[in-house]
Amino acid sequence: MRTWVAVGACVLFFALALAMEAPATLIDSRIATLSSGRVRLLDATGTVWNGSGALWFAPGYALPRSEWHLDAWPLLAGELRGSLAGEHGAEPRASFAVGGGSFALRDAAVSVPADALLRAAGVSEVLAAAGGLVGVRTGALSLRGDAIDGRVAMRWDGASLSGPRPEVRVALGDVRLDAVGQGDALNGTLANTGGDVEILGSARASTRGDARVEAVIRPRAGIDAERSRAIAAALAALGEPDGADGYRIVWAAPPR
Repeated sequence: MRTWVAVGACVLFFALALAMEAPATLIDSRIATLSSGRVRLLDATGTVWNGSGALWFAPGYALPRSEWHLDAWPLLAGELRGSLAGEHGAEPRASFAVGGGSFALRDAAVSVPADALLRAAGVSEVLAAAGGLVGVRTGALSLRGDAIDGRVAMRWDGASLSGPRPEVRVALGDVRLDAVGQGDALNGTLANTGGDVEILGSARASTRGDARVEAVIRPRAGIDAERSRAIAAALAALGEPDGADGYRIVWAAPPR
């Protein structure tokens, strides 16, 4: 019996040693498959376990180059644990652990231009022409079974959408979404400061894969009549009138 245990251990360590030499380019092929080619890993070097590269979003934006490290020993207990950090400790950054039906993310931070992020998500052209910078931060976020615990903060600074004419853009100001884990979902409030419009809404994403964003957007008082009409025309293309000079916009993704 001890002989078979020893043989099994040798085979396991040999397989692990081979896996540790797997090239980092394998990550690029996996990301490309999952994103239908809209996200890639450029100039990947090193191995799957210790490598570096730059995440690229179609049609042509790349995050700063970053390095990742995966710990090999936790794999023996069925857990994948590692960290990601940009050069000199800059963004993007995160530490994570996955295994045993749980997921944990800590000290995560990333910023991406809104148009690059939305195009990678495959949204409509109207939304894909968005402007501004989207940043996501989380101190500690965990998923155990169907329970989510933690908080996520999203900031969309300098947000804007295309208007009814090329020379007209709708300035959304600085949009913020603060979400907290409640049961099997992240639930958050949506609001903004500044810009041509006022935004009030909510967002929800569950462990089943479904998500929903609902907001009422209305032109701010005090802007000139012509611009107000142009903004209303742009919002009408995205949502339905709410009967109080605002427009109700809903986006939903079904469970996967």
